[in-house]
Amino acid sequence: MSSKQQIHVDVAIIGGGIGGLTTAVALRHAGIDAHVFEQAPAYGNVGGHLTMDEAAIAVLARWGLDAPFRQVACELAGMEIKDLETGQVIVTMPFPDLGALGVKDDQRMGTRVCHSFLRSDYLQLLVDRIPSDHLHTGHRLADLAGDDQRATATFDNGTQVTASVMLVADGVRSKARAMFDNSPAVVAGHTILRTLCSAELLPADMPNDRMRFWDGWKFGDKANHVGVHVLTVPVRDRRFVSVDLQFMGGDQLEDCNPADLPYDRIMKRYPAAMDPIVKRMVDARLEPITAHALWDRPVATKWVDQRIAILGDAAHSMRPNLGQGACQSVHDAGELVRQFAAHGLGHAALKAYEAVRLPYTQSIVEAAKKLVVDPKAWKNKAQ
Repeated sequence: MSSKQQIHVDVAIIGGGIGGLTTAVALRHAGIDAHVFEQAPAYGNVGGHLTMDEAAIAVLARWGLDAPFRQVACELAGMEIKDLETGQVIVTMPFPDLGALGVKDDQRMGTRVCHSFLRSDYLQLLVDRIPSDHLHTGHRLADLAGDDQRATATFDNGTQVTASVMLVADGVRSKARAMFDNSPAVVAGHTILRTLCSAELLPADMPNDRMRFWDGWKFGDKANHVGVHVLTVPVRDRRFVSVDLQFMGGDQLEDCNPADLPYDRIMKRYPAAMDPIVKRMVDARLEPITAHALWDRPVATKWVDQRIAILGDAAHSMRPNLGQGACQSVHDAGELVRQFAAHGLGHAALKAYEAVRLPYTQSIVEAAKKLVVDPKAWKNKAQ
């Protein structure tokens, strides 16, 4: 689509991340014509790993996405917590389900199975299922308006799009969210540094089949949430390890190039004596170390205005502690499809979606923010 056009579509989705693209594929499967407008000029190998549990994969199955998802994801054999200094295993355990982690959901009190994957791999899976003329890159939102009949989005390139329904999935720093709730996104003082290494670096007795968390609280100030940790998961058929270096408080490297962080500056935050396996993975990295600062923003108190609705991080950004960011975007898509089937493409469906999803995601956001990995407590629960 060329710039400075005025077009009409049934459903316009602003933002082509996980929430936006999943929703587009879901709507297409339901026979609803949806176009995606993404600000980036093209899709590339961006972002690190994510996790998705079986509850979300069951929603993907409604649209035939479960099998292709499992091809790009690795099922995790639970979680292993290790001491950052010695590498000693503190506890090995299955993933607690959401209700056991403080979420208000008494149906999910046991354990769950999670899968790890690279964000770029999942996005490509979705892009491949959207017709090229329905995916419009290079469209940065400039203005959004609507009434009880239609919604209109204007983009920086001059294109104006009207739609029967406008779904906005433009992330934690969503520009559109100001229409609903103007609470700002604030830096959380917690940055995740990401890279990738070969699984061949792992010792023979350390299979690349689970999430591993190297606890480093002893080198920080747990009471004030200052510390360093490391988290790894298998990706791409277990041939690679996705590595997250977690900086909580302290130096957040704001003055550095976030796309290629300086190794020496990073290692200053870690103890000189630490598990050599961690240092080996970082030293033999296959990609630059990139910074991903976390942001906190309350769940929006309002998700719908006439024929416009927000979803994903624009509505309910959450810290990654529960591994629910991608999962809840998938559940948003599932609920939207369900309500459109019940009420048609209009305000009633959007309000029904809001009524179901807002209180549930509120509970998840609160639980994720409060959760602190406590190896001793988790070890006691696992025994």
